Amino acid sequence: MTDGVCDLAVIGAGVMGLSAAFMAARNSPRERIVIFERDTVGAGASGFAPGIQVNICCNEKERSLVNPGSRFWRGIYPHGLWRNGRDCDVYWLTRAPNELARLSSVGGATPSTSFALTERLSSLPRFVIPGGMAVALDRGSYSPVNSIVQDLAQRLKAVGISICEKTSIERIRQGRSNLLLRTSDGGEITARRAILAIGPWLPDSPLRGLLAEEPRLRVKKVVALHLAARPAPTCPMIGLLDDYAFLVPMIEEGYWLFSFTSQEWDVKPDTDGLHVSPDDLARATAILAKWFSSDVPAVASARVFCDCYSDYGVPFSQPASNVAGLYVIGGGAGNGFRFGPACAEEAIRALYAP
Repeated sequence: MTDGVCDLAVIGAGVMGLSAAFMAARNSPRERIVIFERDTVGAGASGFAPGIQVNICCNEKERSLVNPGSRFWRGIYPHGLWRNGRDCDVYWLTRAPNELARLSSVGGATPSTSFALTERLSSLPRFVIPGGMAVALDRGSYSPVNSIVQDLAQRLKAVGISICEKTSIERIRQGRSNLLLRTSDGGEITARRAILAIGPWLPDSPLRGLLAEEPRLRVKKVVALHLAARPAPTCPMIGLLDDYAFLVPMIEEGYWLFSFTSQEWDVKPDTDGLHVSPDDLARATAILAKWFSSDVPAVASARVFCDCYSDYGVPFSQPASNVAGLYVIGGGAGNGFRFGPACAEEAIRALYAP
């Protein structure tokens, strides 16, 4: 698998782990970096997340994470040249415009009108904005995270970084001068430092004990519906602030994606066992019914996955408990693409501090 001592071992090949490896390789190009993945690249939440980037932050912690994340992605995909996706206008709809201004991370969106939005929605002709609704124009982007992690993996391999798929790390302990990582087949890897980023598997993993008792971790189901309406190339993203839901014009895939909040907690991180429930459909329909004058567009398909959430509701980056040279990053909460690079940056900075 790997011989000798690696300078950095990354456990988890989702968007957080690969971001950390990318930063380390960029900052220290001569170091030996090895990535271990229990399944395949992007097999967790990163394989399903739509990769929505918006300028709204629900709390100060998110505010501290969003700008480093945006800066990281702009450095890899300058001028909005995403691997699969695009920069786009975002129209926010809310009955609380002051709250929208408070939550914005870049000084507030620009006031707009219902007409300005609806004239760009030829693919959603029955979409109606109720009276008393504030409309604001902002900028954002979307890029399916699976295409991002596959691209990062290829870039990392191109500079000589090893990615060991189907390799589970079962134990990490402190050696005399290095970390010792035991694999599920009984092998042992030696590393000078390590980052643990195993997404929704962390709460039930034997490695969970390496993280302090706080934050408490839970796994929640994440659902997005694919609406049977083909968006035009000029369609904007729509943010329904009061329900914190989104209509995203997935132009390349040929459907509108409706992202909303499922309330099914403590699920097992097994995508084959997760399904859209009657409660999910009822919740989604209730939100959409507020915005369509007649029938809501039919559901063509759906994506169902899960992610790890912390008590804080945002990703975290923490030194491991009682193991020097190991950082744990996680709690993506469906926002690992948006906030994860900042957590990765914090871990890399701490591990490589002089």
